[in-house]
Amino acid sequence: MKHQNSSLDSTINKIYLRATVSVALLFSIITAFPYQRDEFDSRYLWVVRNSLTNKSDIDKMIEFATLNRFNNILVQVRGRGDAYYKSALVQKSNLINEKEFDPLAYVIPKAKEKGIRVHAWVNTYLLWSSRIMPIQENHILRTNPEWIDQNTNKKINILNEMKKFNGGKNGIEGFYLSPNHPKVNSYLLNVFGDLIQNYDIDGLHLDYVRFHDSDYGQNPIALSSFNKQLGILNTPSSNSLESSQWNDYRRKGVTGLVRETKNLIQSIKPEIILTAAVKPNLYQARERFFQEWDVWLAAGYLDKAIVMNYTKDLKEFAANIDIMYDNLPSKYRKRIVMGIATYNQSPENVIDKIKYTRVTRFNSVSFFSYTVMLKDPLYFNSVKNILYPRDY
Repeated sequence: MKHQNSSLDSTINKIYLRATVSVALLFSIITAFPYQRDEFDSRYLWVVRNSLTNKSDIDKMIEFATLNRFNNILVQVRGRGDAYYKSALVQKSNLINEKEFDPLAYVIPKAKEKGIRVHAWVNTYLLWSSRIMPIQENHILRTNPEWIDQNTNKKINILNEMKKFNGGKNGIEGFYLSPNHPKVNSYLLNVFGDLIQNYDIDGLHLDYVRFHDSDYGQNPIALSSFNKQLGILNTPSSNSLESSQWNDYRRKGVTGLVRETKNLIQSIKPEIILTAAVKPNLYQARERFFQEWDVWLAAGYLDKAIVMNYTKDLKEFAANIDIMYDNLPSKYRKRIVMGIATYNQSPENVIDKIKYTRVTRFNSVSFFSYTVMLKDPLYFNSVKNILYPRDY
């Protein structure tokens, strides 16, 4: 299946052209009024799991977040089907050397003492991305390989598929769980419930809560279930009459997990907020990755969408915002956190994105990720001058 049809491509191209004008206009406003003093209400920092393996690294991260006035941290406690916390359901990551150390239990009081809210960041459907099998005996890839999604209706060989993994450079991110397999979402809800019940977290943050790409969804059991519903025998084609139903079926699987996660939180600790890292282009999110995050916001399944607007190109960054303006009522703008990448661009480019986010009236921002700041302590110095204009 193609990622996008020609009509969708045409729509996006028109938006990109409009964004060129928007960037020029808004930056003329910034130049005319350089002393705009609005400060973002919420400042989020994504903290990748590699910075959570010992107390010293965590202390350093908390110190950085405190000094740079982040009031929310998204700490990655589920990376590749493993746990950076104590769980009866999920085996602890092998990267944690100290057997009894519980990274999440250590982070929470340290951060809260500094007035920082802690969100447990979980990689949802993405399960594994290494070329070697996980060493944990009870890892889902070992115990339930039939839950893995695939982009072919033929039987796959797990070991042969792993040889294709190269860090996503070829477009293959790794093995995903199938959102439409009847046992996958139930399993994930149990994992989330374990976290919610046992840790004093402020939020649960879902990442990779989507399909790998538009040609995935062909897990044999999930596909069989769909075919039985429609009375067909083969994989639905992009040109077939059932294509729209096939896409709706896949969206329903992902949306069902988000909805039930919200219901789970409400039944255990309703004060916990639910956020998700989402694709920045709403059209592509919905049609290519089956991630209808606009629906999640409108239905109240999601408290906040943290938009991964990671592009280096300011025009593309602006185009993604234009699409949000075109498709979402203004009341939802306060529930969108603008995610900006630091790993792929200079501080100067990040500053432009912050300025654009501010003048387009989004009141929250998030940075991916702390890892860049850790490697280059000077990176954030110029950025924070713009992030906190009242201080300078």
